Amino acid sequence: MGFEDRQYSRDNDYPRRAIPGFQFNHQSIVLSLVVINVVIFLLDSFTSEVEPGGTHWLSKVLALDTEHPWYFWTYLTHGFAHASLTTKSGIWHIAGNMITLWFLGRPVEYRLGRTEFLKFYLISIVVAGVGWLALQLILSPGQPAFIVGASGAVSAVVVLFIFMYPHQKILLMGIIPMPAWALGVLLLVMNIMNAFDPVSHIAWEAHLIGALFGLGYYKLGWNFDRLQFGGLSRLFGPRSKLRIHNPAANDQKLKREADAILEKISQHGEESLSNKERKTLKKYSEKLRKNRSL
Repeated sequence: MGFEDRQYSRDNDYPRRAIPGFQFNHQSIVLSLVVINVVIFLLDSFTSEVEPGGTHWLSKVLALDTEHPWYFWTYLTHGFAHASLTTKSGIWHIAGNMITLWFLGRPVEYRLGRTEFLKFYLISIVVAGVGWLALQLILSPGQPAFIVGASGAVSAVVVLFIFMYPHQKILLMGIIPMPAWALGVLLLVMNIMNAFDPVSHIAWEAHLIGALFGLGYYKLGWNFDRLQFGGLSRLFGPRSKLRIHNPAANDQKLKREADAILEKISQHGEESLSNKERKTLKKYSEKLRKNRSL
């Protein structure tokens, strides 16, 4: 039995292919996120313009800005708003983010699981927003500025994809084939170039902070399993009125983690494992020896 046939290693309704192009999954968190972003973008287009350049009321309300850092909810909501349709960016801002999230986010969600991916994504938005605001207040004190967009979180997802599937071929602009690692280098170079462009309206700081957060998550073996988001998890995930206590939940979680590590070894070799992954595999091996029924 191959790794892809071990259904217990992933959420029950996930498809069996962990690369772009796998079959449609109606309970995907990525799909929910894309729909929410698009709906907010469309609703925003029906609200009035409140800023020069075409910014509309809804995106401005959801934006994180330097003048109201105590509006704590905007540290999250800014990641679900995008440049208004009548701005210079037009539809390209949301299109670029959502297309990237759709094609690269689903394989990452497949590896992390719905709940962990949702926590990772939402925390990425907050971290990128906090980092951007801190840099603005330090480098440009007193200068009004605001940020909208999922770019920080999407950058974090892209970095995870690159490390999880470094040799996966990607079609840049739908035309130019390149391995995932090359995409990572290209994104880094583009962000550095934007950093030195005084007239750029791109929040490159949020991009870089999101990318660094994704790097830290992967390299340091972070996991947000203990964080409970309550209502947010119920909002994005499939609903069920039945709650069953499963005393073997820890064993099942260990099995899923170990199978994902074994799959990683089969794709990239044992040298690609982190210290945490090696410890997890050792723990799983010890469990198997102690309890053959695991």
